[in-house]
Amino acid sequence: MSLRPTPTISYRAATTDAARLRVTVTDGVALQRVLTVLTGRNHTFTRLEAEEAGGGRWTVSLDLAASPREVDLVAVRLQRLPSVLSVAVVGHAVELVTGVGQTRAG
Repeated sequence: MSLRPTPTISYRAATTDAARLRVTVTDGVALQRVLTVLTGRNHTFTRLEAEEAGGGRWTVSLDLAASPREVDLVAVRLQRLPSVLSVAVVGHAVELVTGVGQTRAG
């Protein structure tokens, strides 16, 4: 009888896909908070772009490599930040849009 461990398959690796997130925030400080939340959890980005949206607001667009469940969790975490005005997620089987005056769709 062999005592060698059987290889495990990473659930994340088996179900990871790319999703595009678009986050609108109130100001530059809020932009920094969003980036801190995302980098603090070691999320994998394939693209990250920030642009001024006018009126002091900023829009952060990023491609996130994660499972649909992880993407939903990221969106919920971001939406909890008081300075986040909206979060839109596109790229998985279900499209999630949340924001001021909006509800989750799916």
